[in-house]
Amino acid sequence: MGVVGVVLAAGESRRMGKLKALLPFGERTVIEQVIHNLLQVNLDSVTVVLGHRASEIAAVLEPLPVRILHNVRYREGMTSSVRTALQQIVPVPEAYLLALADQPHLGHEPAQRVLEAFAQTHHGLVIPTYQGKRGHPIILSGKYRQEVLALDREQGLNLVTRGHPEDTLEVPLADDGILQDMDYPEEYEAVLKRWQQRTG
Repeated sequence: MGVVGVVLAAGESRRMGKLKALLPFGERTVIEQVIHNLLQVNLDSVTVVLGHRASEIAAVLEPLPVRILHNVRYREGMTSSVRTALQQIVPVPEAYLLALADQPHLGHEPAQRVLEAFAQTHHGLVIPTYQGKRGHPIILSGKYRQEVLALDREQGLNLVTRGHPEDTLEVPLADDGILQDMDYPEEYEAVLKRWQQRTG
């Protein structure tokens, strides 16, 4: 297997006050737009990890060519969703592209750029940056699968993504959207407005 896209969509959206994944975003919902973006790049497949109100989101995703996984431990944070994906996606792919479910505004370009960089260099970790700050989506090589699975619930993925500088490629991008997600209603409004301006 080549590179598998993994959308991390299990969170509770507590700060938003509404289920982020199903907020409207143009003609789609937020989660549909994120998946639409990933389906435009050269991934072997796309998997979505759900948790909070999973059945509602899964119903919306039913027509889409994605695999759905359920993270029963979603309250433990995003790393638990990454671990769910790494445990259940078999055979182990060459790499995973880890994407956030609340970055519908990115289009497909950042994912395409990190995929191209991975294909050219085969670094085990490929991370987009804007003005030196790391964003998403990131590439995680399958060779780090066991290391991620060995993390305990208090340890974040940063322990892995910061732990191998010799095997990490940072890809500078001109899009500060890679740093921007949507935790609060005003952030959702800002992201939606920016996307509407970009797409006309």
